[in-house]
Amino acid sequence: MNKVIVTGSDGRFGKILKKIDKTFIYKSKKQLNILSVKSISKNLKKYKPSHLLHLAGLSRPMKIHDQDIKKSIDLNIIGTSNVTKICSQYNLKLIYFSTGYVYEGVKGNYSET
Repeated sequence: MNKVIVTGSDGRFGKILKKIDKTFIYKSKKQLNILSVKSISKNLKKYKPSHLLHLAGLSRPMKIHDQDIKKSIDLNIIGTSNVTKICSQYNLKLIYFSTGYVYEGVKGNYSET
C-alpha cells in the first residue's frame, strides 16, 4: 500500500484534503518544516512514505510577497527546493501543487510537463 505524506496540511487546500482523505499523513509546518532539511529527512525516515504531496508555501494575500520578499523566497523557492532534493535522495515520488497565483492561465500555453 502506498503511503503519502502531505506538507502544508494547515493551509487552505490541506484543510479541505484532510476532510476528503483520511489515509494520508498530514504534517503542519511545525511538524515538518520545509526550510529544514533535517526536519524533512526525519519525517521521511519515520513514516517511510512512497509519495510526498507538497502543498506548503506562501500564497496570499499577494501583498505579503511584496512586504516580505525574503519569506516568499524562503517558503516558495528554498523550501520547495529542499523538498525536491530530499525526495530525490530518498527516491520518493513528489507531487507538487501550486496556486493560480503562479500560473493564472491568462497567457501562455502551460503544460504540466
